Amino acid sequence: MTELTGKSRWFLVPCPDYDVPAMESWLEEQALHGWFLSKNDGFFLGLACFDAGSPRRVRYRLDAIPKEKAFAEFPENKAAAIELAQELGWEYVTERKEFLIYRCMDETLPELNTDPAVQALSLKRVQSALSGRIFNVCYFLFLYPFLNLSLRFPAVLLSVLTLGTLRFLGLFFIMAVLLIGAVRDWRRLKKLRSHLRSGGRIEHTNGWHDEKARCIAEKILHPILTAVWFALLLSFLVGRTDASVRVTDASTLPVPTLSAIAELHKTSPDDHTSLHLRENSDLLAPVIDEINEGFGGYICDTTYYELRTPWLAKWLASDLRRYDHRKLFGKSAYEITEFPLPDLGAGTAYSYYGRYYGNRVIVQTGCKVVSAYIWWPSDDAFPAETIARAFADAIS
Repeated sequence: MTELTGKSRWFLVPCPDYDVPAMESWLEEQALHGWFLSKNDGFFLGLACFDAGSPRRVRYRLDAIPKEKAFAEFPENKAAAIELAQELGWEYVTERKEFLIYRCMDETLPELNTDPAVQALSLKRVQSALSGRIFNVCYFLFLYPFLNLSLRFPAVLLSVLTLGTLRFLGLFFIMAVLLIGAVRDWRRLKKLRSHLRSGGRIEHTNGWHDEKARCIAEKILHPILTAVWFALLLSFLVGRTDASVRVTDASTLPVPTLSAIAELHKTSPDDHTSLHLRENSDLLAPVIDEINEGFGGYICDTTYYELRTPWLAKWLASDLRRYDHRKLFGKSAYEITEFPLPDLGAGTAYSYYGRYYGNRVIVQTGCKVVSAYIWWPSDDAFPAETIARAFADAIS
């Protein structure tokens, strides 16, 4: 055993995490320079801690972590694997990703893995874990806009605006980088497994130097991704603190209130109008005003959008309708009843009744969209055309 000086130092890992030959070769090269992977600290993010000692030749090997599962005769688990390796003269150092890292300072002892086919089989577990990671990233990267929607009626723009365009782009960037890295690692392991299955052995050369610059750039990118991730989490927390304000003058609102459009009947002598506004903005929609109006049993939740372009507004109006008309197992989720509307001179206009959320009015003209959910407890017929026309006139 090499005598250590007690001095430690952190190094940026210059090779990919799942490049087994490169990682082993780098650790061995570090030992030749008098730096030995620390058993206490090991790896942290893209860094590795080394203890100083006398330079010497040391063999390092990465072995796939076994499944925590017992078979008939051999208990194949991490503790048993470490104990067996130590009996063979290999010292357990630390754990990294899906690998256990061992080292041996006696050059006369046999290799930790003597059968390439068995080693290829153990690496299959690591490759399977990477496959699961790729699937998860693809799921959130490509299917997020459809998570709460039927695949038949996806509402991509509505999902982006609900999340926030900048948040969406940030998440897309993080997921895309993770996906590219995972696919590259998976292909690297596949190539190594094919080499081992054909009877080849892991070769330890200085070939990892060729990818050193690119790998270091990727390691530096990881803290940036972490910072972006925390910024996104912070933006969610800050966004949730935005409180609505009470509106005393309805004329300041971009659209008329329900009480100004239709005749509302009191259900109690104490009924009074409650009006609140919550202002938001987005990269694609600079103005998003959420208006909540209540009067007795009448409730009107209206969202007013001003988008960058008319085609985005038309797309959003279509998405809002698609969201309400989504189907589950081939049936309408909300049992829609359509209210036909005449030509209002607007670009798009929809009105219908849906079970659970009540009456619905959507109007789009130019870059503007009005979306309203209206609970109408009166026995009188719901004045869909009157409300839609009032919205259309207000945003024309």
